[in-house]
Amino acid sequence: MINKSKNIFRTFWFFFVLVYTRYILIFYLAKMISYITGKIIDLEFNSVSILTSWGVAYEVWINELIYSNIWLHEEIWMHIYHNITENNQTLFGFLEKNEKKVFSEIIKISGIWWKHAMQILSLWLERLTIAISNQDNKTLEWIKWVWKKMAEKLILELKDKDLGVSIDKETVIKANNINPELQSSIKSTLTNMWYNPRDIDNILSKLPEDLKDAWEIIPYVIKSLS
Repeated sequence: MINKSKNIFRTFWFFFVLVYTRYILIFYLAKMISYITGKIIDLEFNSVSILTSWGVAYEVWINELIYSNIWLHEEIWMHIYHNITENNQTLFGFLEKNEKKVFSEIIKISGIWWKHAMQILSLWLERLTIAISNQDNKTLEWIKWVWKKMAEKLILELKDKDLGVSIDKETVIKANNINPELQSSIKSTLTNMWYNPRDIDNILSKLPEDLKDAWEIIPYVIKSLS
């Protein structure tokens, strides 16, 4: 009877240690995710599923700006911000390390959660930095889900932060005022015409001030890229 009890206890203890170790290992490995590389197996405007070389697929949240940069790719390498809560784990993907850094700063701001932060970063990091440096509420308010109070809070909280983007005074003063939604639409159109997304971003960041409409901007960008 005693031996039987000992065997039951040993069996129970063995399975307890096995299960406990498994969950500790999973949690530990999850905390270590800082980048993912692999094959794109599904792509939406706000998410991408990446199949890694060891056969595990991860769903990663992205924004439309990132989508426009990766939609022609079969494989991808992404910086990951891994958010772990008591009930959930969520992955957010970025093409640049600075984007990940700025994302982590934005979600620290009271009243701003990850959905807002991803949308804010769709503005393009350099233009976001310029808007904050200029205390340009109007540009920030053009972003989906960003209203006046949130724009003011963004400027207040980020104006003294190093966002990792170097901009000179001339760039700050002469920043263009294209509606971010219009900019996103223009970029999507040009990307569909097989122009390089990064080249498009570079031209759009230096547009002449008198260009305001899509019918003027698209020919200008095409000519600049030719």
